[in-house]
Amino acid sequence: MIGKKQVNCALKLFATGLLTTASSHAIAQTASDEIASAQAADNRQAEPPRTGGLEEIIVTARRTSESLQETPVAVTAFTSAAIESKFATDIRGLAGDVPNVVITNVPGFNAASIGIRGQSTGDIILTFEPAVGVVVDDFVLAHVQTQLFDLFDIDRIEILRGPQGTLFGKNTVGGVVNVITKRPNADFGGEIRVGYSSFNTKDVKAAINIPLSDTLFFRTAASFQESDGFYRLTKNNDVDGIQGVEGRGQRIGGTQYISARSKLLWEPTADTNLMLTYEMLRDRGDSPPSVNETPAGFLFDVLGFPGIQTTGASPYDTGTTLCEGSATAATCPGTLSGHRVDVDGLFLRGEHTFDGAGTMTMVGGWRRVESKLPSDYTGENAYLFVSTRDDVREQYSLEARFSSDFSDVFKFTAGAMYWGQTMDANATSYLGFLRFLGSETSLTDPNLSTANYDVDSYAVFGEAEYQVSDPLAVFLGARYTKEKKSFAVQPQVQRSLVESGFWPQYTDSASFDRPTIRAGYRFEIAPGINNYFTYSQGYKSGGYNEQAMSATSALPFAEETADSFEFGLKTETSDRRLRANLAAFYVKYNDLQRDAVVPFIDPITNLPGQETRTTNAGSARVYGLELELSAAPVAGLTMGAALGWQKAEYLEFFTDIDGNGTNDDASGFDLRNAPELTLSGNVRYEFPPMEWGTMAVNADVNYQSEYESVTLNADYTQGEARTLVGASLAWTDPSDIYRVAVFGRNLLDERYRVSANSVAGLFNFTNYAPPRSFGVEGSAKF
Repeated sequence: MIGKKQVNCALKLFATGLLTTASSHAIAQTASDEIASAQAADNRQAEPPRTGGLEEIIVTARRTSESLQETPVAVTAFTSAAIESKFATDIRGLAGDVPNVVITNVPGFNAASIGIRGQSTGDIILTFEPAVGVVVDDFVLAHVQTQLFDLFDIDRIEILRGPQGTLFGKNTVGGVVNVITKRPNADFGGEIRVGYSSFNTKDVKAAINIPLSDTLFFRTAASFQESDGFYRLTKNNDVDGIQGVEGRGQRIGGTQYISARSKLLWEPTADTNLMLTYEMLRDRGDSPPSVNETPAGFLFDVLGFPGIQTTGASPYDTGTTLCEGSATAATCPGTLSGHRVDVDGLFLRGEHTFDGAGTMTMVGGWRRVESKLPSDYTGENAYLFVSTRDDVREQYSLEARFSSDFSDVFKFTAGAMYWGQTMDANATSYLGFLRFLGSETSLTDPNLSTANYDVDSYAVFGEAEYQVSDPLAVFLGARYTKEKKSFAVQPQVQRSLVESGFWPQYTDSASFDRPTIRAGYRFEIAPGINNYFTYSQGYKSGGYNEQAMSATSALPFAEETADSFEFGLKTETSDRRLRANLAAFYVKYNDLQRDAVVPFIDPITNLPGQETRTTNAGSARVYGLELELSAAPVAGLTMGAALGWQKAEYLEFFTDIDGNGTNDDASGFDLRNAPELTLSGNVRYEFPPMEWGTMAVNADVNYQSEYESVTLNADYTQGEARTLVGASLAWTDPSDIYRVAVFGRNLLDERYRVSANSVAGLFNFTNYAPPRSFGVEGSAKF
């Protein structure tokens, strides 16, 4: 339980400005206002430095609390204060500070596309599982759609780089984003924040902590955001009598959501606690606009809808088809309604510590996501390709693990887990461009499809560490996972055929099982100098493609696996004024899951057509270096820098490049979301306290080189190289109750593409990052 003394200590740290502006990986890592363990039963708070110095950072990368400098994992931990100082609304705002990491959105969706060390997921397909695991309070977010979560009331975010297949399980071939939210405690208090920034963005955030009794504590936090968006609706195509909507020139792509989390913590004894959490999200933002970047010679260019490289238009001036309707409407999927996502989750976590033995932790949860996602993917107001996908997903899991505490020489964590998922989805697509090719019903007779997906997954796992001598410890971990998946799809068929009673269905089921191991050592070369080496395995589960159009493409694809070797040095001076961490890694990925558009004979019309087929198409290797530095030379000043370099290349990759039905050697392509170079730096200075309060200035810069964002490396789909500069100035009153901050993002006003999709020689649709923006935020604590 967090006591009053600890909270006062954290508040004092906040007031004196020794909290960092960047991540605790060594980018200005100072103290968190509450450093919590993953079990969150024991909270360790370092003494505040009196004359400058970095704070000890506690992480839970191995499912137990330990110092960042002793953890044999390349991990970046953002404290609560570091997150707040970035003025970011979701995890995309943190990625620039982490070496060899890309976090952007899936094109056309408010969904996460996370790349770590050459592994990423850039698809919205519901049956695809991500390559980077996102875990919130021990509950896995199984799909990219809701992984761009709100950052308010977060205690710590840990980004683990490299496969984490033993303690975190499947779908962690690239790494893990581990999120720990704030817990209730015994002190009454709260916070209110109100902000306004560019694009008419309004933010309201509030949290309150209430002790209901000596053993029962309640905490709730909520965020509201509304904005107009940074794109402008400028196109007014007049095609076949389809007119532009009113409001030409208005901003589009805005946000509107409210998210909340409530927790009830019961601590009947010092050794036992039980916490119930309810999570809620109601997202009513606009359908994310797209930018038309169709290359010359593609179909849309030939039809008179060229991309911005041909027209010279700004990427922020775009078009979209806006109309009223729904998935079952006669002519419109409902793009005027925007993207609607409802999330409800209920989670129960219990811990009991056995004196002299260890701690048992049990975590169970249920989460339901209902989405209605109508979109125009073309960047034109011409009804060329408009569709919606409606789906309902439910997740449920139960995990039990025991972490020993009976010996300093030998310790272990062991447990078991069940994880399940159900999904029901349907899609409606208007392929309006076909009217230029002779289809008279393309605007009134859309294609329909449905998919159903069930998963049951079981796992047992454990990891043990043995202290061979004072400086040397060896560890070994393993996990065995077995799962069954059932799949049914009714492929895209015109509505008129469905109404006539013709709609084929393909069903299948498959079982997958996979052991993964982790082994290595950690060695204290000298006080403050730690070395480690690990060999670790990970895998991305096999499965199905919901876009299957035939019995062949409805068959399962196999697991994707990773073998990783990592050598690290973590160093820190005795006065904690300087910290330097280095990691060198080599990862080999096998049986890579890749999509290809291939020709086939349509079983309905017996005419030639195209379908997306997923296969295990090859192997790749990624190797590189990661260096993280932080320094606190004098009181009030913290500085940090990080460098990531990686070489990502296919060893073997055969796929149908040109859609002629023959596989080609594609090993010369680059892996997606794998920039060769990432650089970042930051500085924070807290001026000495004055009678009127305290001032703190922050500045940061990060660079990311160009990277591919689609598998086949099409023209105008690269994530462009960019250098981002941000800054903020904050005043805190002498009582440490009130704060006012002004901030700026992308101060150089870089215009750069972040994600893209190239559709089979038809068109490209892409997304851009926001231009330069400014904001102000006021907050009050009580």
